[in-house]
Amino acid sequence: MNLQIDTGEVVGIIGPSGAGKSTLLRCLNLLETPDAGSIQINDQKFVAPKIADRDKIKFRQETSMVFQQFNLFRQKTVLENVTEGLITVQKRSKAEAETIARTQIEAVGLTDRIDYYPQQLSGGQKQRVGIARSLAMQPNILLLDEPTSALDTELVDEVLITIQQVVETQKNLTVIIISHELSFIRDVASRIVVFDVGGIVEQGTPTEIFTTPKKERTKQFLQSYQRQALTS
Repeated sequence: MNLQIDTGEVVGIIGPSGAGKSTLLRCLNLLETPDAGSIQINDQKFVAPKIADRDKIKFRQETSMVFQQFNLFRQKTVLENVTEGLITVQKRSKAEAETIARTQIEAVGLTDRIDYYPQQLSGGQKQRVGIARSLAMQPNILLLDEPTSALDTELVDEVLITIQQVVETQKNLTVIIISHELSFIRDVASRIVVFDVGGIVEQGTPTEIFTTPKKERTKQFLQSYQRQALTS
């Protein structure tokens, strides 16, 4: 597969489960090492399958990922979860890290939970901490891997609103988001990439993909999603 994403684009990746969407994101930050091919982010280039550990760290600093299952440190507070990467990876002082973290925690509306532990938070609040943690690292690319899939229905909207605010306020941030919330993807993305097993089926603007898809596989996927939405 070949995929080029420009700075500031918001790309929504959709498709059936098992199509390789999450694997793509994990390859972009080298949580998974591709068997072949190359990935380039700005001036950082990785040619599979070999990369030195020091180069892998530099490559990962271009991106930050929001995971499906939050991946927060249970024994750390909200503030400590957000400062952890700033201190251990970016080697910032504790005072500087806390200043950055407090700004991002405020941005996701969790200032009143700053000293809480993950077990004291709702699922939506945990995911908003994950978003704050990712943004605090000041990445060039924000990767969101099914950020609402682990949430109860009533908590989904608060996370989607937070993501939309990020997209609207951080214009130079490139965002790649995988989600089955297709109405949200249609509203927030500037480009849609449709995946199926084996790679990209087609890509285009939200209007092109949702209104006039060219590929039969895309039509089948959208029809299946609509049937599921009607019966849920």
